[in-house]
Parts: sequence; structure tokens; C-alpha cells
Amino acid sequence: MIDINSLFSKICKHMETKSEYFDVFIEYNTRFEGWFEAEILKYILDKSPEISIVSTKKKFQNWGQPDIVLKCQNMTCIIELKAGVIGKSRNYNFYLIKYKVGAGKDFERISKYDEDAWAIICLAPCNGSEDNNFILTVEQTQEKYNVKKLKEFKFNTPEGYPVTLTLWGKKLTK
Repeated sequence: MIDINSLFSKICKHMETKSEYFDVFIEYNTRFEGWFEAEILKYILDKSPEISIVSTKKKFQNWGQPDIVLKCQNMTCIIELKAGVIGKSRNYNFYLIKYKVGAGKDFERISKYDEDAWAIICLAPCNGSEDNNFILTVEQTQEKYNVKKLKEFKFNTPEGYPVTLTLWGKKLTK
């Protein structure tokens, strides 16, 4: 079984060891989702041998092309990723709410999928729950797509920029 909370925490700690890269991404307003995915895959390959990587960006059942599909014992899980620099042209709304370019399409699929599916989002510079704009966008996202921000992890880069990673999942109904 894949313990997504534990895996997310380990991925966050791993990303924190790469904090100097985030200074470069922020300084040069560089997109880094591919690097983010590669770091997660390498971490799983090196540190979680019980988890196998089924596919990346390939058609999977009725999902479309999820970023990562993992399997452990008889459990399959889907992880969608978003990563980016918050700036003038790309804000929280761009990454969390927009349907085609942001996580909107991923969140919609997560909310409708019967299996285990999550999104991991990495934004920099981002103060996470200490930023009122972030909190407002999270609330709007949760309402619009029936998903929930489950966990948040923050660290600072060597230059002092805040980086926030969040884990999202289906909002459970009572």
C-alpha cells in the first residue's frame, strides 16, 4: 500500500535538499515542472523500492495522460504535478484554478476518480498559508473542483525565497 502522506513528506524533505535550484528558477522566471517530476521519479526509484513506476505521461484507463502512475502491492495511484514560479504573468489563480494550463483539469479528474489520485503542487516564491492571496485561491479551488488541500510543506531557499509544496486529494463527502 502507498502511504501518500508519508511519501509526500519524504518528497518534500528531498526537495528541500535541492533548495538552491529554486533560487535559479525564481531569479530567471524558469518553468521547472519537468525537473520537479524527474526529481520525484528519481527519489522513488532510489528510496522507495517497494513502489514501482507504472507509467509517466501515458494513456491510463479513462484518465487521459497522468503525470505519474505508481503501484505498490495491489494499489495503483495517480499523481498529477504542477510546479512553477509565481510572478507577474503567472499567479496562484494561473496554477491552481485555470482549467487548461493550471491544475483545474487535474483537480476535476481527481474529484471524479474512484481510485487513489492526488496532486502535488510546488510554487515559489510562495508563503503558503501565511499569504492571504494563497489562502483565498485555495478556498476557491476547493469549492470549484471538490478537492481538498491535505498537507502543506514550506522551506526557504539559500537566498531566502519561500517555497511551498501542497498535497491535494478528493474531498470526501459525509
